[in-house]
Amino acid sequence: MNVYVSNIVLAAVAFPLLAFVITLPYLVFQYRKFGSVPWLHTLVVYSFVFYLLCAYFLVLLPLPENRAAVVPYAQTPQLVPFSFVHEFLAETPFSAGDPSTWLATLRDPSVYEALFNVLLLVPLGMYLRYYFRRTWWQTLFIGFLVTLSFELTQLTGLWGVYAHPYRLFDVDDLILNTFGAMIGFWMVGPAMRVLPDMRLVDEEAREAGVRASVTQRALSFGIDLILAQAAAGALASIVASAGARETLEAAGGSWGFAVQALELITLVTFFVAVPACSHGQTLGQRLLKLRIVRSDASCARWYQILARYGLLYLFATVPFALLFGVLDLDPSKAGEMNAVAAFAVEHRAVVVWVWIAFMSIWGASLIVRAMRAAVKKRPFVMLNGLLSNTRVMTVAGVERERERRQVLDVPEIGELERRIAQDGTPLSELMERAGCAVADTVRAHVPDPAPVVVLAGSGNNGGDGWVCARILAEAGYPTTLVAAELAERIRAEPARQTAIETFSEISARKLPLTVLIAPDADVLIDAVDGAAAVVDAILGTGFSGDEVREPYASWIRAANRRRFEGGRGKGRGRHRRRRHERGEHELGTRRALPARAKDAPFAVAVDTPSGLSAQSGAAARPTFAADITVTMIAFKPGLVLPSAARWTGLVRLEKLVDAHICLERLRATDSGDEPFRTQV
Repeated sequence: MNVYVSNIVLAAVAFPLLAFVITLPYLVFQYRKFGSVPWLHTLVVYSFVFYLLCAYFLVLLPLPENRAAVVPYAQTPQLVPFSFVHEFLAETPFSAGDPSTWLATLRDPSVYEALFNVLLLVPLGMYLRYYFRRTWWQTLFIGFLVTLSFELTQLTGLWGVYAHPYRLFDVDDLILNTFGAMIGFWMVGPAMRVLPDMRLVDEEAREAGVRASVTQRALSFGIDLILAQAAAGALASIVASAGARETLEAAGGSWGFAVQALELITLVTFFVAVPACSHGQTLGQRLLKLRIVRSDASCARWYQILARYGLLYLFATVPFALLFGVLDLDPSKAGEMNAVAAFAVEHRAVVVWVWIAFMSIWGASLIVRAMRAAVKKRPFVMLNGLLSNTRVMTVAGVERERERRQVLDVPEIGELERRIAQDGTPLSELMERAGCAVADTVRAHVPDPAPVVVLAGSGNNGGDGWVCARILAEAGYPTTLVAAELAERIRAEPARQTAIETFSEISARKLPLTVLIAPDADVLIDAVDGAAAVVDAILGTGFSGDEVREPYASWIRAANRRRFEGGRGKGRGRHRRRRHERGEHELGTRRALPARAKDAPFAVAVDTPSGLSAQSGAAARPTFAADITVTMIAFKPGLVLPSAARWTGLVRLEKLVDAHICLERLRATDSGDEPFRTQV
């Protein structure tokens, strides 16, 4: 048993070194794939690495004394299944009716070694199911391959490092280890009901990855700095080997000054020339998918990039140059100095303490600003970026910001749809694509089939909801679609035809889709209470006004009440009045909405939250509060206003058609038509 403990301790000692080695590749991988590094994801990954290190140390150690060492018992593999059972029965005094034999039995090597073999791969089964989302048969297969690798490593003497096997190849180990992996798979099942879903963690990381974090920017800068210094060192070595150093020193020149000049040249090359020639990306930023742009996300000019990093170089070097300059002053020559230098020499200690205080305050301000930027989810802007009118953004963030600045008015969106239809893409096809995009958003945030409620209006926005409901039902999600009237009575096309076709498919394909036509309040609330997601496809971009008419107002209130107050029956009674029954969230007196309930369903708005004017951003009573708004074709003016963010949540654009087609429509100036007006 002491051998097991010592191996685990050795793994704990070796783990920090291994973690240091893998951290940079891990960060680069995470930033490239997701755009951010979630702490839970990191915790699981590093704990998995530590577990693998412990497992391999337990299996491989202790090693033989020398390469030619022979371990007699390990030379003949044990190929008889369940031989440990025979050893247990033959060598232990175990008696079920005699408790005095139980403790002695547990101390027998045949027992605790078998238990150890089972426990060895229990964590692997947990990781495979929870983190890697493997099925039971995949876990069985992977667990067997892992234990087979253990046994073959021992049988081959660490793959030829040692001349003879130093551990016994035992078929019972294969059986027990694989069984342990399956135990871990089964054990973690109940815990997954309360543990965060790693797929949701990854999706949140992708959403957070639109913003360039301080860590991401610092890492890219560090990579560029290391590359520049390595290039400068290599260049200096090449120049020195060519005899330039001797020639320079013979001519009275300074080799140190020449090296500094080479370093400055490489810094300019890596931080100015490279991004100027590669659309604002240094090598490190290209690796981490970052880009230098202007404050409005447009392309930065070469002189702005030069100003950005030139100012950074000055800010980083000038304070230290001044300090070292003061320290190098000769007090004996104070009479020959100007007034400033003489004062610095006379009060050198005071100058040094003032310098330390200034640098400490400056460093603390950087930390505070970085923390505030992280908490408020705002970009961290340094003084050099402010003066050069540049910022570092993620590639995805640049694309999204540019899309947000290409705003189209609601009438222009309608005209654009008409021209797209004339070009050969009918509105029914756009509706199908829109519904698919909304369904994909729901599935990304509700990865496993769970109840979904779709609130569908009588217009074409409701048609998007019908398509979304059908696709979710086809994927196995128990879906409830709430409509105000029968499909045949819908007037808008192609929403009417889409609803009729969906009705026919429900019975023909036996989809798990229930349609509620004008349900009463209790039926609607019951459906919303049991939903994992609510899709708002009630009112589209054409809505404007101060009040939402019934029954849509009741639907929105039911969804908002569930979102902010929890399920029906929670906190009800005279002792507590529900804010949303009083309508406080509809009066516009709060800058932010109340806190979202922990068990609230994920809320998705189609094109624009119902009750919010896509043109002006004005919120009616009531307005649907969404986690994500999936808007189509282009951003609308009302969705990009700061005041609308509390209703829209994250706004995601689905273009539905190729970008170049949209641009052609934006620039189209057919005779007799008003040209499109793009607000930037």
